[in-house]
Amino acid sequence: MAGSGSHRALTRWVLVAGLWAWVIGMTASTAAAQPGAVPGPGDDRPGVSRYFSGPQGWAIPTEPCDPAGPSATDGLMAEQLNPQLDAKMAGYLNAYKMSCARMVAQAVKDRGLNPRAASIAIATIIVETSMNNYSQAVDHTSIGLFQQQDWWGTREQRLDPVHATNAFLDAMERRYQGGSWNDAPIGEVCWRVQQPREDLRHLYGIEAGDAALIANALWSGMKGGAKHPYASGRVVSGRSADGRLEAFAAGADGVYHTWQTEVNGAWSPWRFAGGPRDAQLAVAPNADGRLELFALSDTTFDHMWQTGPSAGWSAWETFGTGGRHLAAGANADGRIEVFASSADGVFHRWQTAPSGGWSGWKGAHGGPPNARLAMENAPDGRLEVFALSGSTFEHLYQTGVNGGWSAWEDFGTGGHAVAVSHNQDGRIEVFASNAEGVFRRWQTGPSSWSAWTGSGGAPDSELATSRSVDGRIEVFAINATTASHAWQTAPNAAFSQWEDFGGGGTSIGTVNNADGRIEVLGTSHDGVYHRWQTGFATWSAWAWLHDSGPAIP
Repeated sequence: MAGSGSHRALTRWVLVAGLWAWVIGMTASTAAAQPGAVPGPGDDRPGVSRYFSGPQGWAIPTEPCDPAGPSATDGLMAEQLNPQLDAKMAGYLNAYKMSCARMVAQAVKDRGLNPRAASIAIATIIVETSMNNYSQAVDHTSIGLFQQQDWWGTREQRLDPVHATNAFLDAMERRYQGGSWNDAPIGEVCWRVQQPREDLRHLYGIEAGDAALIANALWSGMKGGAKHPYASGRVVSGRSADGRLEAFAAGADGVYHTWQTEVNGAWSPWRFAGGPRDAQLAVAPNADGRLELFALSDTTFDHMWQTGPSAGWSAWETFGTGGRHLAAGANADGRIEVFASSADGVFHRWQTAPSGGWSGWKGAHGGPPNARLAMENAPDGRLEVFALSGSTFEHLYQTGVNGGWSAWEDFGTGGHAVAVSHNQDGRIEVFASNAEGVFRRWQTGPSSWSAWTGSGGAPDSELATSRSVDGRIEVFAINATTASHAWQTAPNAAFSQWEDFGGGGTSIGTVNNADGRIEVLGTSHDGVYHRWQTGFATWSAWAWLHDSGPAIP
């Protein structure tokens, strides 16, 4: 099989090299036919053409895309994505190219556009330069990631990925007014903005799928935009501002804490942090990057927080009275919102300003008593809450972004555990377990839902979800005798059959490393274990999370 892959790569390179030679000849002849022509942006005259490099690019000087250079995460993410790519860049991503894609995607996000816009921009730089920020002109005056001629800006501006991306997006929004680029094929948008010759039009569409995969892999880890909630439970984890994971487990004598000693790396020894005994935990990111931890027991509700982004932790502070379960998430404006259940129903409390103070507790107009809670962001940023008891399943949602809340709506019958995630296109997916196994329900539109669908799986299991780098949801289930695992066969698609994932345990949690790899945390009467992706479809064996940590009954 290795020989077959090498043959395909060589064939692809020969074809692209042949196209390159052909483009050179055509460019030379048309340029000579139109001496002195100075076309403007979007001009599609025959003299305006592009050089389309092979996947490695050419021996032409390049500039850094990130002034700080590629990060360790860029290299690791490139390794993870290479086996998933299908077109020109398959096997050719490296840390430098990934840093260029990251700068482009971040510029799109900072502008307030969506991952589709990032996919359009990344498809363009794949075709134009194989994701190289060329500092020497290769077509008249064209330089940079987008091969922009001198009418796009000064030399410095065209070599700045942020300026170059925004110039490209300016042109895109002029051609596709009112956001109509959202409804056009990615390759068509690229071609109409860049305007090479008609016979080269198809090249952008070939790269659209890989561009979307790269854009979506980058999107969730970048600053800005909605921060999707981390799941709550007996073991939880969140990512510090510097990319390192921090994990907490609720022991019989209080809360224990461990953290990665480097990004995507090994874990520290467990530290006893005090706090409520036998607690339910939730972690949420403040708008300024500081993580905040919430711990709820039957008599106590406390919280503590990082004193600075990626820094140490405060002492515990009282947050309320006791209860049963909790969930925490972030509003679209960055304010954390916390929900908790008790025998009286469901209550919530929220930050009055991003990274700021807190409101008082307010009832959520009912809700199932002592319910399991899960929270997720809708595609437009509104928070939605799901509350499951042994006899009732109800649903609550914000009526506007950062706004008030609806009345509770019926969402199904009772069950054991609930977990939620979001599809690559933003639609929420809900999982629930009961004595018959695991069931799922998903958004079919902004306010419509599918019926419940059985998927098999372990009965009365604890549930956790995460998302692979390419945007596929993965779901994990554990009960006293077995752990199992299922995943979407493609982004936004149906799920695989359940697959064995190990022995039984008491609870389960998930988190994504900075490079996108999923890390699964499992607990038992003996302590805390973890298992992590070594690739998109390969996993490590179960191992202690540094050492055994607290026993979790």
